[in-house]
Amino acid sequence: MDNYRSALQKMADDILSLRQHVTKLEAENSSLRRSLAMHEDVGRALFQDMDLDAMTKAEIVDRILALKQKLSSGAREMARMKDRVQKLQNELIRKNDREKDLMMLQRAHQQQQLVLRKYQAKVAKMQALEDAVKKQEKVIERMEMMLQEKMKDRFKDNSYFSGGAIGAAPGDSWSKGVYSTLLMENMRLRDELGKSCYRSPIILQQQALPDTFSNSTEKLTLITKLEKAEARIHALECQLEDSARNWGREKQDYSTRLLEQDLGFARSPSSLLLQDILLEEKERSKNEARRSPKGDLAKKVISTHQ
Repeated sequence: MDNYRSALQKMADDILSLRQHVTKLEAENSSLRRSLAMHEDVGRALFQDMDLDAMTKAEIVDRILALKQKLSSGAREMARMKDRVQKLQNELIRKNDREKDLMMLQRAHQQQQLVLRKYQAKVAKMQALEDAVKKQEKVIERMEMMLQEKMKDRFKDNSYFSGGAIGAAPGDSWSKGVYSTLLMENMRLRDELGKSCYRSPIILQQQALPDTFSNSTEKLTLITKLEKAEARIHALECQLEDSARNWGREKQDYSTRLLEQDLGFARSPSSLLLQDILLEEKERSKNEARRSPKGDLAKKVISTHQ
């Protein structure tokens, strides 16, 4: 960039010097033209002032030769001046072309300077954003460390009241693993049930055949397998619901305890045990009420088939 600026400055200086030189040459050319015109006027005046009658033939010849010499020297000077003027004009044209190129280069340089300033501003803004992001990351890391320390302190404080139940609070991952395992088992059993349901109409259609499924023992075995699969699916669904409900209840209980600990509402261990017992009894009664209709329905189905 510095070399480019120095080259532009040098070209501008050359153009200014050439312009000054051209003005000097034009002034010299005009002075020479004036002197030539003056000499022509003097020669014409001398030729008019000559008294041809009073001059001899030799004087007239000498005067004519002198005028011819002056005329030839003036013509040579005129030709030389014309050549010089032509050269100066050509040089002026070249300098004008160079000046146009210089102006174009200056415009391009100005545009490049504007683009460069924009990019520099963008780079500065990006650098400022990167610095701000780094500062925010450091602040977030510090806040995470402080939060982890605070959570450890809370778990230590709560372990005094719950006697190790909160020590199993990181068992969220265990409950999630149990949840995923039960969900996969439920999907597998549903697929098996779908296959058995898909095959059952074929069995019913072929009951009329004499030698294939005429005996009732095979029907009873299939019905018992179906009932076992349904019972297993129902048991797994109930177990999955219970585990999910327990996990949600434990999570809500832990959050409630942490909130009460923050607000300063301390709870005694006896009240905590009593609340846990009541919740377990309530859940057990709900599960029994949920399972009883399905058991009666299964018994009715088996009795009708028998």
